[in-house]
Amino acid sequence: MTNTVWTGVVPITVERYAMLARLAGPWLADPQPEPIPIGQDSGYENKAIYVAVNRNGDACYCGRTAPTRALNRGAAATRIGQHVNGNASKRDEWVEYWVVPLRDVTPGHVVSALEKTVAARLGIPLVHRTQPDAAAGSHRPGPVRPPPLTGPPPCGS
Repeated sequence: MTNTVWTGVVPITVERYAMLARLAGPWLADPQPEPIPIGQDSGYENKAIYVAVNRNGDACYCGRTAPTRALNRGAAATRIGQHVNGNASKRDEWVEYWVVPLRDVTPGHVVSALEKTVAARLGIPLVHRTQPDAAAGSHRPGPVRPPPLTGPPPCGS
């Protein structure tokens, strides 16, 4: 038995996909308003936001593509494959994914902001993202953590 990564709470429907696609505004390429089975190609997009769903169609994960080399298939399919090949829980839970393809000229900061917006609209937490390291002026991998809580400790502490 595997540990649950994220069970999903919001079903992705054609209507919800349309709302998410509208968030991309002028950066949206050709919309793909249907789920793609895990293992099937997503097309030839380089930049995209993708949402993995479970057997119930509930959103489990939101990610973005940022390929650093030419791919022979869609970047979203490539990223989904990397996820499920490296994690048994994701392989067990994820059955389909939706893709919001973006124009190739979409700036990286727009792709990143759109990923965060889509995740927030779906109530999916973003973890293990790159954070700016102010001291070094570069980026370091690590979880995105909320600021520490202030005030009295919670009841029962």
